[in-house]
Order: sequence, then C-alpha cells, then structure tokens
Amino acid sequence: MRARILQRVDDAVARAEDVFLWVSHGVIATLIVAAVFFRYFLNNPLIWTEEFIVITFSWMLFIGLASGFRERMHLRIDALLILLPTSARSVLGAIATTATAITLVGLVWFGMDQAITLLETQTPMMRISATWAVVSLPIGAALSCLHIARHAVVDGIGETLWPPDLVASAVEVEE
Repeated sequence: MRARILQRVDDAVARAEDVFLWVSHGVIATLIVAAVFFRYFLNNPLIWTEEFIVITFSWMLFIGLASGFRERMHLRIDALLILLPTSARSVLGAIATTATAITLVGLVWFGMDQAITLLETQTPMMRISATWAVVSLPIGAALSCLHIARHAVVDGIGETLWPPDLVASAVEVEE
C-alpha cells in the first residue's frame, strides 16, 4: 500500500518535473531571442533577462538532476554490472545507492543552509531574494531522493541505480 502511494507521488512529481523542464526551455529560448532583439535592434537592452536566465538555468540543472535519477540515466560503470554475479551486483548496487542517498541528503542540508544564509540578499538586477537561485539545489536533491526511494522500494535497493534493460542484459550474460 505504501509502495503504491510512493509510486503515485513520484509519478505526479515526475510529470511536474517534465512540464517545468519543457516550459523553462521555452522561456529561456524566448528570452534569449528577446534580449538579442532589444539589445541590437532597439538599442534598449533588457537588463534583467540575463539574471533571470541564469536563475532559470540553475533550476533546470537541478530539476534535470532529479529527472536523471528518475530515468536512471546518470553515469555508472556498466562493465561491473555485466561482469559481476547477481549477489555481488546487488551488494554493489546497495552500496552505490546508499552513498548516493547520503550525498544527496548532504546536498539538501547544504543547499538549505545556503538558502537561509542568502534570504536577505537581493539579486543585483531583479532585486529578488538570492535564495531563489540557491534553493534549486536542495529541491533538486530532495526530488532525487524521492526518485531513488521509489526505485529502492519497487525494485530493491540493489537494483535502484541500474536500468531494467541493463540488468536484463547482465542476466543474459550470466546464463
């Protein structure tokens, strides 16, 4: 029952991540074109666009990090997966998952600390709290933890970071 709730929450978050990434790509592309047009054709630069694009890009970076964990697309050493027997592969997967989760929890803590530190600091052009740029780190890391937790519950901690097709090819090599 709890696994089903976790899957539903994770699926909803995944849809929101995808929509955010699509929209932010479009917004950045539009703002770049607008900034060039205003600067070079109208001789009236939009001074806030660069800052907004950088902040949006940082959000895209860390939401994309979470999306990579959801799709199991981050860098890994697949040769070990194929060469190791199933039991060793599970142990290595559990160690890798635990180390990754600890790192992500550390990033959540560090990012929140930085966001709180910068709460009163304003950005130079838009005059908004600098926390808006920094808080993307802990949110992206927390979403990554959610995706890892879902894979760990559904597939087992030893298979969390490995894509199912890669595991299937490793099993074929064993046989």
